[in-house]
Amino acid sequence: MKKILPLLLSLLPALLSAQGLDPTVRVTGTYKGNVSEGDFPKQEVVLPDSVTVFDTHFDYKVFDKPYQGSYDFSPYLMDLRPRPREVRKNQFYLKAGAGYTLHPMLDAYWNPEVADSCFNLSVYATNRSYWGTYDAHLADGTQLGAFKNGFESRTLAGVKGRYDFPNVVLTWDAHYKGIHNGEGDAPVFNYFNRGYNKARVNVGVRTPVQQIKKLYYDFSVGAGYAQDNFAGAAVSPFRAGNIAIDGVVGDMISAKHGFRLDFSMGLQVFGAPPAFPKELTGPSAYFSITPHYVMNLRKFKMDLGVNLGYVTKAAESWNYGQPTQVVYPDVRIAYDPWKQWATFYLNVKGGMKMNTYDDILEANPHFAPFWTDYSRGLLGSTVERVNASLGVEGKITSKWSYDASVGYAVYGSSPMEGLLPAAAGRFIPTLYFVNYQTFYAGLGMAWRSESFDASVRAKYQGTYNLDVNGVHKVQDKAVFTLPNFLLDARLTYNYKHRVYAGVYLEAQGSRKAQWNDGADVRTASIRPFWNLGLDFQYVFSPEWSFWLHIDNLLFQEIQRNLFYARKGGQFSLGVTLNIR
Repeated sequence: MKKILPLLLSLLPALLSAQGLDPTVRVTGTYKGNVSEGDFPKQEVVLPDSVTVFDTHFDYKVFDKPYQGSYDFSPYLMDLRPRPREVRKNQFYLKAGAGYTLHPMLDAYWNPEVADSCFNLSVYATNRSYWGTYDAHLADGTQLGAFKNGFESRTLAGVKGRYDFPNVVLTWDAHYKGIHNGEGDAPVFNYFNRGYNKARVNVGVRTPVQQIKKLYYDFSVGAGYAQDNFAGAAVSPFRAGNIAIDGVVGDMISAKHGFRLDFSMGLQVFGAPPAFPKELTGPSAYFSITPHYVMNLRKFKMDLGVNLGYVTKAAESWNYGQPTQVVYPDVRIAYDPWKQWATFYLNVKGGMKMNTYDDILEANPHFAPFWTDYSRGLLGSTVERVNASLGVEGKITSKWSYDASVGYAVYGSSPMEGLLPAAAGRFIPTLYFVNYQTFYAGLGMAWRSESFDASVRAKYQGTYNLDVNGVHKVQDKAVFTLPNFLLDARLTYNYKHRVYAGVYLEAQGSRKAQWNDGADVRTASIRPFWNLGLDFQYVFSPEWSFWLHIDNLLFQEIQRNLFYARKGGQFSLGVTLNIR
């Protein structure tokens, strides 16, 4: 402790002085050329990391982060799974705080004690808000130095529960989700205040954990409805609804062989105001089924599956003319010669993912549907034609684990941020559905001990053969590529589980756009950023603790969504109450 903290503090001046990055959207017209010179429910298909949406966060799902950032909108919701007749007590958890700039946060959870030990009920709520300024830049060839006032708020609140019958587990979750934001002035033409409200109910049944080695199943049905209102915009609300049925059923015939069947089906409906084109309205039904053969040998484990997916929709709705595919691979082969010290694996996957309106707003809450490129529509399904990766994972010691992989993927109709021409050479942020290929390489490592927790995740990804409206490389649409690298490094030290101190570094590489504008080929870029932060927590008692979070110590301009950047350092102070 005495040696590590001074070392971390001594590195800060050097890091601060080394940062001269300017994540500004700049558009130039210096390169001359022409087009001829250039060569996206519950059990949805999981497309990896950030390669299919413009949300630039990523997580390998291999290691848990010791700290969740102040702007992490994924709530920490406890999922208690008591055994029948287990004695449980009332539990209440509250984490609340605020700071400068003004960004209050709240996480609340209540697990009341009930008479029936097989019954578990949880009430939860979480909120992340921001009031302040956005450092907006217009991609019109000049840098706009003006700031605009604004706010954004995300809320999730609901009730979830479960009941453990002798041979089946019943689960349910009913929740509300709200996304509200707006701006006081309009240097990037965002003159509206958004009020997005969504209600959803999910009910499921599954086999108890203790029976998982027999015939097992997990079925769920869910229904949701959302409405997006815009104050200040002359449009009526956008409406979205969906019904989904998902399930898994399997049987381990023996200790070495088994079968599993995954399926998903549903209906989605999106309604745009009457004045909008037909591409923005209409229903869409989808169906996906994946049979698997599973084999567990002494050193080999194989999951051999094939996914069959199909989407049907009105001819003039959704992203009309998008690429489609019916048969996708779903295979994993792992070889473990040294008892999990190093497991070599091959993954070859694919599938279809429905792009819901909720997914798009989760990735970018500032997205405005009336600025959409109507030539491809607003929603639809992203096609992961193939995603093949080779990797090795394991542990070097009992405390040190790792995962490294390289891969190649091909996507169709994937949502990406872009620029839409407005007037007089000006642009506004929009969304395009594009086809592209990517090569990626990732590395994750973690160290877990009594006093130290450390993790590093790094990823490189390239964007190749970008295709918008059938044009490769130099196209007629300004679409930003994936960030060429991502980094998340965290270190936490605790002293007798009473004092916790942590440091983290997040980084994102550049994102570039190149498009044909008449006789010229224009370029735009979002430059990289580095986000250095500190965390501190002091535990007064088992019930109370105080925490401090400091973000952006390098005073970078962090632009996660196009035209919406927060600049300068910020901090949060708060308390945690945990009553059991």
